[in-house]
Amino acid sequence: MPSTSITTTDRGVARQACADVYFPHRMVVLHEPSDFAMSLSAVSLGPVSAGLLGYAGEVRIETDELETGYEVNVPLNGHLRTWTGHADVCADPGLAAVYRPDGRARLHGWAGGGRLFGLKIEHRALEETLEDLTDRRVRSTVPLGASLDLRAGAGRQWWSLARALVDLARDPEGPMSRPVVARPLAQSVIAAFLHAVDHPHHDLLTRRPAAPRPATVRAAVELLETEPEHPWTTPELARRVGVSTRGLQAGFTRHVGAPPMAHLRQVRLVRAHLELQAADPTRVSVAAVAAGWGFTHLGRFAASYRERYGCLPSHTLRS
Repeated sequence: MPSTSITTTDRGVARQACADVYFPHRMVVLHEPSDFAMSLSAVSLGPVSAGLLGYAGEVRIETDELETGYEVNVPLNGHLRTWTGHADVCADPGLAAVYRPDGRARLHGWAGGGRLFGLKIEHRALEETLEDLTDRRVRSTVPLGASLDLRAGAGRQWWSLARALVDLARDPEGPMSRPVVARPLAQSVIAAFLHAVDHPHHDLLTRRPAAPRPATVRAAVELLETEPEHPWTTPELARRVGVSTRGLQAGFTRHVGAPPMAHLRQVRLVRAHLELQAADPTRVSVAAVAAGWGFTHLGRFAASYRERYGCLPSHTLRS
């Protein structure tokens, strides 16, 4: 998983590092130039780039049309006065600014220094996800709302999910970086964002889809059970069996009793159990086995394991 980590006092280096992760831009330092400093820690998850960007003082940043992607900026402290290309937004830790590929952007803030979480989503990834969720072709830039309230409702739920990417940007080599975790996480962040932000296709997201035939659901279940190590996402699984994402979710609810990714977690729990049974406890740890199957929170893994097998995973390993 490509990652970037840099702290610099060189404005040219700072501009290039941000351009490599996000977009080319022009920057004006509005405080004492000799005090300039920038820090950036970022990761790339295929079509999604997530990073923590900080400046030591007040700056103004301007871009041309973003073209290649959509952007979401969340100040982690202070206020960010920003023009999203279509509206003025005064972003803060409870209000994200949202940018579209068909507009320029301007950011101005941090007289006392500050950081933001920046999320870039490649335009085709967002538009293809919207197609999957609505069963409709998306032929042009999605006119997203210029801001997203993170304090309530779907925006708050999205931010709770997206904060996992904040943690990943801080620690690109941690357990969250494994493909079985990172790839589905990135897809979930895009899908949840489309449910949270305002756009003209929003009503289509709530329409009940037609459920696929039981044979189609069985084919999807077989893929999950024969390739549980693959970093599956629901849209990829749906494409593999020839149905829409929402249709597959409806089919799993009806015929399996759980969403596709919840069923996959149970399949992986079985595989982790088998691996623990066969492992040498002097060479293998429970944490390593759990992480290998995409369980990044050891406490939740242990609770799920005990619920299914009646004992802790450490007991299985030792015995």
